[in-house]
Amino acid sequence: MKRLIEVEIFGQTFTVHSEDDEPYVRQLASYVDQRMRQVAGSAKTAVPLRVAIMAAMSIADESCKASRREAEIEQEATRVSTLLLERLDQSERPNGAGTSDDTDHAFDASGPTPPSEEEGNDPLLPLLPSGQS
Repeated sequence: MKRLIEVEIFGQTFTVHSEDDEPYVRQLASYVDQRMRQVAGSAKTAVPLRVAIMAAMSIADESCKASRREAEIEQEATRVSTLLLERLDQSERPNGAGTSDDTDHAFDASGPTPPSEEEGNDPLLPLLPSGQS
C-alpha cells in the first residue's frame, strides 16, 4: 500500500509516494541530501538543479560500479562452482580415476599440501585435500 512520506533534501521538503517502509525512504532521502551537500561543498556553483544533477551522476556511478562488481563476483562464483563440480565428477568415475584411499584425504596440522609444479596454477588445488588433483 502506497503511503505519503515527507522528507527534506537539500533544504527542500518533498512528499514521496512509496510502498517502502518510512525509515527506508527517510534513509534514502538522507543519503541523497548528504551527496548533494558534498557536491555543493566542492562545486563552484550552488544552483540546486546543477547540484542535484551532479549528485545524481555520482550516485549513478556508484550504483553502476557496484553492479559491475556484483556481476564479476557472480561470474567468478559460477566459474569456481563449475570447476568444483567437474572435479567431483572426475573423482566419482567408476573406472577408478581420481579415487584413492582415505589417507590421501588427510590434512596435517599445517593444512593442505601446497600444489606441486606440475599441478600449475589451478585455483581449486588449495581447496582440495592433498592427493586430489
